[in-house]
Amino acid sequence: MSRRILSALLALLMVVGFTAMTKADVTGSFDIHIALNPEGNQTEAVKFFIDFQSNLQVNVTLSGLTFSADLGFGTTGVEFAILGLTTNLGALAIHDDFVFAPPFGCANFPAAGQCAGIDTFPIGDGDGDGVVDNAVGFVKKRIEMELNIAGITLTNLALFEDVDFPDIQGGGGHEHDHFGPGSTYNVGQNDAIVDNQTPTYGFGDVITLSGQTVSGITVTGSTTICASGRNYIKKRSWPYEVNKACTSGLGFVDPEFGPIEDGAKTPLLFEEETLSVEGVVVGSVTLDVYTAWHPNDDNGFLTDIIASFSLLDLADVVVTMSSDNITSLSLSKIVVAVSSGNLSLTLTDTGGNLSIDKTVAVLSVVLNPNQNPADLTVAITAVAGTGVTLAAFSLGISRGALSLDTTTVFAGAGTLDWVGTSFSLSVDTGSGISFGAEFEYTPAGMGETTIELGVTF
Repeated sequence: MSRRILSALLALLMVVGFTAMTKADVTGSFDIHIALNPEGNQTEAVKFFIDFQSNLQVNVTLSGLTFSADLGFGTTGVEFAILGLTTNLGALAIHDDFVFAPPFGCANFPAAGQCAGIDTFPIGDGDGDGVVDNAVGFVKKRIEMELNIAGITLTNLALFEDVDFPDIQGGGGHEHDHFGPGSTYNVGQNDAIVDNQTPTYGFGDVITLSGQTVSGITVTGSTTICASGRNYIKKRSWPYEVNKACTSGLGFVDPEFGPIEDGAKTPLLFEEETLSVEGVVVGSVTLDVYTAWHPNDDNGFLTDIIASFSLLDLADVVVTMSSDNITSLSLSKIVVAVSSGNLSLTLTDTGGNLSIDKTVAVLSVVLNPNQNPADLTVAITAVAGTGVTLAAFSLGISRGALSLDTTTVFAGAGTLDWVGTSFSLSVDTGSGISFGAEFEYTPAGMGETTIELGVTF
């Protein structure tokens, strides 16, 4: 999609909003995010890379319809535009989202998390000439419908999206392509070939049914077709993304037989089946059971059994037993969490052999509670055979509208070394205006500093 078309849509949305201003309820927020990254740490005074980003969120409610716009802007221009519509038709609630964004590449993908701004660059090509022109493309359409009848809730989430649209999220767990320097993405075209530099569209669906028995037990089941994981664009993400095998043009490519009917139809791939039963009371113990089946995985039958109870009214205990192969009646992980007052203890057995592999202890206390109180949290992690591997100390202070939080982390194997210290400062006057700043320091020197200014209306 060209920037002219997107600009026209945004202008139309603003005109409609201003026209109906006298009759509509308008709420929203505007935030400015400033990121500062030092060019180096070799001297006390260095140059900084500065990245300005802003976000405008507007909700206009008129005659039972709520129109929403979530717009992000950066130094390269528009970073995303999410246009939504929410309404209720009797017992049926509908929420519809259109997502547009320019594609971005990354010069240095992190092990996890979003690519740093200094390494992020636009790769959108709107006219297919192989030259980046910062074009904005269609990413996805999400429509969620929820029907509540006689205590039974039926939810359907339908997804139509570009399965090739690049993201800048590091690490695994999602399907979308990663593009580096010199790449372009042809947002103005589409084809039936996945994993290339041209959009390919696919469809996915998630059906969820939930209800509660007269005794208070909640039962929820879901069926996921052609969707899994999370979908990412710059600064935004959603549950589920469409499987590339479910594209309308290509169809599923069998390793032995090739595309189904040369791509004439799309298969229905059952990605996940889930069933949860919550609130089963057996004596003084409350049980919750969660099961998930992934037909496309070799060991795709996962089960979690959570038992919670009070131990002599002195401590609350939560035991979680997990299995990735319930048919063999074997446990893959056991986690026991005990909390009493200011102290909590978590014991983890990763092999299910009744041997403690990791222990996490957290102490939370209030210092000087009568005058000028401060919240202190100390977290210690110990691993079997290694000893203490992490120690984190957090202090939080609030004085009227001002809040200050600081965290210092030490880590290592037996011998702990300083990893970093962070400071977070925020001011909320209660009048709709807010201010926040975060500072990070590591052994290598100063890290990224962020400043946020916001107003709500």
